[in-house]
Amino acid sequence: MDKKIREQWESNAEAFSGLIGGKGTPHHRRILNPCVERLLGNVKDKKLLDAGCGEGYLARYYAKKGAIVTAIDLSQRLIDASEQQTDDEGVMIDYRVDNVCYIETVPNAEFDLVLSNLVLLNVPCLDDAIKEFYRVLKVGGFLVFSIVHPAFNFYGPGSWQLGEKNPETNRREGIFFKVDRYFEEQEYEHYWKTKEGENFPEPISFFHRTLSTYFNSLAVAGFRLVEFAEPQPVNEDQFFDRERRIPFFAVFKAQKI
Repeated sequence: MDKKIREQWESNAEAFSGLIGGKGTPHHRRILNPCVERLLGNVKDKKLLDAGCGEGYLARYYAKKGAIVTAIDLSQRLIDASEQQTDDEGVMIDYRVDNVCYIETVPNAEFDLVLSNLVLLNVPCLDDAIKEFYRVLKVGGFLVFSIVHPAFNFYGPGSWQLGEKNPETNRREGIFFKVDRYFEEQEYEHYWKTKEGENFPEPISFFHRTLSTYFNSLAVAGFRLVEFAEPQPVNEDQFFDRERRIPFFAVFKAQKI
């Protein structure tokens, strides 16, 4: 993978781990993670690859659910943070520094499940990664991956027109979401914010792609699409007013046939 991508995540590892906080952001917990868990199904005794594990909170979660977890990430610092937190929680996970574009440490047909959570929108190698996921899955195995929804992605061709801040939620009202140049697939750089509102040390690369590009990449690799989901918030919390109006995430489940 591009050296720049590796250096971004090495520089941002501490800030990213702090933002995730061992359990994910509110958007992860209240919108994305329940959908991912439903699509993965029963993981007990299944061999699961967490491809792009970050600080490892989902690897730990599914290990506690009984999965046999291998977790890879491009960043040595994120793998170190994952191992440290895993030791604290008393679960067994095989962590490895590896690249989703070319997974050197995994043989063919090794896993029942591959999970790649909010990873593919940050890598330049979509087709290569999808082919690698196909390679490491057993026949009949499943890939579940998530991205920020490309049609409504403020890391790409769209943004909210915002109104006044709601004092109860501390978020500004969403008036409407505006999208332009959706078909222009390109790289953007964006600074994430810490919980304290400060910029991460380095910007993060995002690769805007259309939905059709993701679907076609799966088809070319040989996958059969099982389900495509656009998850909504799991409760009526006013904080997520915007996310009840347009989808924030897109989640794909595909099977190796």
